[in-house]
Amino acid sequence: MITSSELIALVKDRNANVNEDLLRKAYIFAMEAHGIQKRASGAPYFSHSAEVARILAELGMDVLTIVTALLHDVLEDSNVSHEELEEIFGSEVAFLVEGVTKLSRINYTSSKVQQVENFRKLLLAISCDIRVLIVKLADRLHNMRTLNYIASIEKRKKIALESLEIYAPLAERIGMNLIKDEIEDIAFYTIYSSEYHAIATRLEEIRSKDNDFIQNTILELQRVLLEAGIRAEISGREKKVYSIWKKMQKRNVSLEQINDIIAFRIIVKTVEQCYLVLGVVHSNFRIVPGKFKDYISIPKLNNYRSLHTIVIGPSKQPVEIQIRTEEMHKIADEGIAAHWSYKNGDVVAKEEESLKWVENLLNILQSRKNPEEVMSNSKLEMFEEEVFCFTPEGDLISLPRGATAVDFAYEIHTAIGNTCIGARINGKMSPLKTVLRNGDRVDIITSLYQSPEAAWEKFVVTGKAKACIRRFVKTREKFEFVSLGLQLVKYVFAMTEFSFNENLLNYKKFACSSLNKFYHNVGRGDIPLSAVRALLPDGETQLGMSEESVRLLDFVPGIVLHFADCCYPILGDKIIGIIASGKGMIVHLANCNQIEEGVGPLIRVKWDNNEEADAAFIARLRIVVLNKPESFAIITNIISLGGASITNIKIEHRSIDFFDLLVDIKINNTIHLEELEASLRICLNVRSIRRL
Repeated sequence: MITSSELIALVKDRNANVNEDLLRKAYIFAMEAHGIQKRASGAPYFSHSAEVARILAELGMDVLTIVTALLHDVLEDSNVSHEELEEIFGSEVAFLVEGVTKLSRINYTSSKVQQVENFRKLLLAISCDIRVLIVKLADRLHNMRTLNYIASIEKRKKIALESLEIYAPLAERIGMNLIKDEIEDIAFYTIYSSEYHAIATRLEEIRSKDNDFIQNTILELQRVLLEAGIRAEISGREKKVYSIWKKMQKRNVSLEQINDIIAFRIIVKTVEQCYLVLGVVHSNFRIVPGKFKDYISIPKLNNYRSLHTIVIGPSKQPVEIQIRTEEMHKIADEGIAAHWSYKNGDVVAKEEESLKWVENLLNILQSRKNPEEVMSNSKLEMFEEEVFCFTPEGDLISLPRGATAVDFAYEIHTAIGNTCIGARINGKMSPLKTVLRNGDRVDIITSLYQSPEAAWEKFVVTGKAKACIRRFVKTREKFEFVSLGLQLVKYVFAMTEFSFNENLLNYKKFACSSLNKFYHNVGRGDIPLSAVRALLPDGETQLGMSEESVRLLDFVPGIVLHFADCCYPILGDKIIGIIASGKGMIVHLANCNQIEEGVGPLIRVKWDNNEEADAAFIARLRIVVLNKPESFAIITNIISLGGASITNIKIEHRSIDFFDLLVDIKINNTIHLEELEASLRICLNVRSIRRL
């Protein structure tokens, strides 16, 4: 166990003006508070707190964080109160200790519903002060180091799994890779011991075959750099067992097929030298195509910066080379802790790392989706690799890999996401569900008359986008079902000689607590129109087509109003509606031949007279075009110039002379569609065009 003098000396290595009295007082206070308590290993309980403080001191954390580490268990495991702690050590330390204590009480292996709530509590604590998480990560690391002293195998595995799924990724998310790597390897050894030993044994075999591989590679790298006049610090580091196992699983390959087991790090003084080194390395060794990554110009979300490349090394086998400055190297290991700096003994610059990702995760957890999906989305948001794109102004937007144009829109601003109708990616009109690639320049097109579509949730990947779409849908859904239900009840009255009269509606007969609930259930299709008709005098009369119509007023497509994907009705078409139980109304073209018999009463529907010109509908066209290289570009350009956006496109029935383009376009109304069709028909590359 580290002594108070040793701890103070360790802290003074980073901060010469350390408050020694405060550290010594916290050390003695915690030791006395824990008294004769013992850990599972038989060591004094306070030894754990002292070792957690040592971990944080080695990372160069500020004095108050290290004091928090010494005291982090006194509220939980002794008779010390929050008030006493605040009186002796101040409100900031008391707040941090209480935050760590709350995290310690969270049980992540409880039911799925409780897991979501517990994870939310963790994020709320992090959002208040990131040091709460840093102390907790150091606490978890020391607990993992002493995990073998716990007698129960099941308990060890439970702690290891929690560490692997929650704490290691959180450490990675704030860039503290030294802590992440050690937690992961201990957890992997505990849970998957046979896999761990298999990889470790194989690594030893590979190592024994070429003992001089690392040294020879370092010497050769030093030689070519010195010839170029560059002095650098070079080291070779074997990757951790768990990291190698993850690569094997992700790529579905054997250990022998992993070509970056050993990473060589070249550390120089300046950013300019990083790129000079890269040029020298690529000039002297054959590169492996597609394996270069520039995390200096575009850092990872956790502020990791480095150049990565894989080349065929002097031993004629692939080697990974990482090139970075001393500062970058420090941040790569310590992450957010590397941003702490001091002046006169006080912290003057705390975390520079943005905690926007915490806000995004909280947005996910506020959504009312099933718990398993919530946790899955949370993990995606925390752990997935990034893709980096740019706004037209050149601002960098980082997103999880697999993100779409809609994710991009919501990342800029919720209002942009809610009103987006299209995207121009690298100057070309593209569907909103287009998956973005690194370096894409994305211009989001919006309309005041657009609203989020429920279907977007199926393809967006960011937690913020999912939460915003879901929140909008939930807010609108109740209102729209009531509105539709009221119109449908009035529609039923119109088929009789009675004027609309709510007094005739015995809603309690359907176990509804209010008229609004009754209308809601009618709109959902849970109460059929025949049952509504039966409430009225002569209710046994057969329900037929009314001369009145249901108006499509203020309904957002995809919530309670759905346009059939067999006929794609758009504004201006003659239409009819069918009520689907639990879903609302499905609108078809009046002459649609895909409507099955017996699906329920057909409802006369008409468009709202006040529909705006910017309303958006999907129309599907089959265009037969000449089989020439330029045809595809010409067609898409005509559609774009015509003010429409393509949501889907597919080539069918290609022959020597022609091919069919099946195109889904977002259009305003039938007039807009007719104008666009006319523009396409006069194109010499178009043989025929037909709306499906």
